[in-house]
Amino acid sequence: MPPEVSAIITTHGRPHHVGEAIASIRGELHGDVELIVVNDGDGQELRFGDEVRVVSGQNLGVGRARNLGLAAAHGQFVIFLDDDDVAFPWRISTLMDAAKRSGSDLCFGMTRRVVTDGGLVLADVPTGLSSPGAVGFRDILACAPHINAVLVRTSVLREIGGFDSDAQHFDDWSAWLRIADLGVKMWCVGEAVAEWRVHASGLSGLVAGRGQMKAHILALFDRLIPRLSFDNAEAMESARRAVAEREIITYDDYAEAIGQLRADQFLGSSECLGVPRRN
Repeated sequence: MPPEVSAIITTHGRPHHVGEAIASIRGELHGDVELIVVNDGDGQELRFGDEVRVVSGQNLGVGRARNLGLAAAHGQFVIFLDDDDVAFPWRISTLMDAAKRSGSDLCFGMTRRVVTDGGLVLADVPTGLSSPGAVGFRDILACAPHINAVLVRTSVLREIGGFDSDAQHFDDWSAWLRIADLGVKMWCVGEAVAEWRVHASGLSGLVAGRGQMKAHILALFDRLIPRLSFDNAEAMESARRAVAEREIITYDDYAEAIGQLRADQFLGSSECLGVPRRN
């Protein structure tokens, strides 16, 4: 029988980090899991034991590397982990339990942000949700669940074409938004299930440090708006205007801007669950 969950780690030239990520998945409490490592490095062979399946790419970039792992997955659900982050032992079991109880195709929890340099203390992400439970397109637009904490049905992620490798920095957020536009059931768990190590040399740090966050968000919205259903496209247009009018340096700036927009009743309440699923 196929496994219930495929846990996929993408790595690029960081063998000293990926071992800890693998160990954290091996330590997860949920038993029916296959572990896949996508080695998107310089061609150097990696081996981690017989229970870890290694799939090789070469400088594909994170979106295409994640899609390579998705193509190799046998599980009914998939979950991802960046190579320098760690999963908490209860991550998959908590999300699977919520997905089964709610009948959801996508379920996500919080991600604890640990700043490895600079001494900053950051709130768990995603911010912008007042309580756990059912969520819809506008919630995903407001809060951008982190890749390490999202469990998604494999067939649904494949249905929308996987991760958007041309959406700079936001290949995962683009996927969650396109899934939300299908109108499938989604659920939020109000518990941290993974740790995101934020450091200046990482992708998020580089994007913020170079002042590119706002440009990347606007580019993502411009890319998605023509592809969305009418109501969801209008919601994203409202979010786009809010971003264009504000200084957005970090993810937290975006969350604050959209939180204010929702408070002003431009985007509606978190109870809006989007349009019905299209057949």
